[in-house]
Amino acid sequence: MNWRVRLAQVRWALVLKTAVLVYLVTLILGLAVSFPLLAFLGWARLDASRAFQLSFLITAALIFAVTGYGALWVARRVEHAALLHGFLVGLVVALLSFLLDVLFHPVLEPTGLILYVLMIAAGALGGALGSWRREPS
Repeated sequence: MNWRVRLAQVRWALVLKTAVLVYLVTLILGLAVSFPLLAFLGWARLDASRAFQLSFLITAALIFAVTGYGALWVARRVEHAALLHGFLVGLVVALLSFLLDVLFHPVLEPTGLILYVLMIAAGALGGALGSWRREPS
């Protein structure tokens, strides 16, 4: 099937709305986890390098879980091309994140690149899992 035909069949409104919601949920959860985490790290007297590593791992896990779930949710609501829909959710979340990161911090960090790739991978995984539909009994 032609890629133009596939893109024409994408339910763009669902993909875009879900991606924005996923981004907002990730942002809110990130803030909700960061403040207690920073307080804990202050009490634990971790050095800056270890604190950054721990914060990065928690952020990456949150991003992967929320983006993957959002992509899975979309993939289960479409009739065709569930993997493509999931991938697009991850891609749009990554693009939103990239644009807002560049807007507020013009220097691109290597950790940001890793997170963008994780967002896209989570979307593709969610789409793949969503494409495994149960057959009606």
